[in-house]
Amino acid sequence: MISMTTASPQPLPFWRTPLPGQAKAVEGQSPGFGLPSLAEMRDSQRAMKKEMAARKVQAVRERRDALMLMVRIDPKAALKMTVEMAKALKEAVEDFVDAGGKNPTDGELAMMHRDSKDAREAANGALEAAPADPMEAGLDGAGVEAPTAEAAKVDAEVKRAQIAYAAAFAVADIRDAKADRAEAVENAANADRGFFMQVKLALGELKEAREKIKADWANLKSPHEDDWKVADKAMAELEKAIDIAPTGAPELSDAPRAVSA
Repeated sequence: MISMTTASPQPLPFWRTPLPGQAKAVEGQSPGFGLPSLAEMRDSQRAMKKEMAARKVQAVRERRDALMLMVRIDPKAALKMTVEMAKALKEAVEDFVDAGGKNPTDGELAMMHRDSKDAREAANGALEAAPADPMEAGLDGAGVEAPTAEAAKVDAEVKRAQIAYAAAFAVADIRDAKADRAEAVENAANADRGFFMQVKLALGELKEAREKIKADWANLKSPHEDDWKVADKAMAELEKAIDIAPTGAPELSDAPRAVSA
């Protein structure tokens, strides 16, 4: 980024890379001293909860081979495994949602991608349209002796150029902040979508095992009707947890309100 002044010592939101000299404190932010802001701590806690939920899903998926082996050896025990795995997945989904996770639709992801692309193009355009630095353009008044009318004229031109320069970069910084935010929202949405994709893959593996157990109905170790009722209930609760998970764009608690206009 192009700089006009020395960078502010205040900490910046985790997703921002603004033009130096334009940093502004946001609500909930630490005044400094190297301490994390309240928003940063909330984000860290949410990220940790999401990570733990993702690990639960991964642990379930890693049991697939053992489940399929059990399907052949002991179908009743295999069905009981699907119940345990379905409950673990449901718990992971609930933990993920409690941590602010969303399950965005394809249309919502497409809109977020469009918004982030348009915002970045607008930011780049504002930066490219900014006037040259008055100092670099030679409008610093050097070589003009004061007090003369010519010196006063040059001084006025320098001030106008500096004002235009500062105003242009203020606009560029605001648009840059919007672009950073839009990109952060899109990245977070894609990450959330990835979690639910893993959950649905695990769900598909459970359904595959259940179909194989049903097909082997003549096995002496086949599950009874009551076993199927328990298994069906666990699967229904898992699918409901997925279906009622909130959609839309994830919320970024550390978003600076000063650049939201």
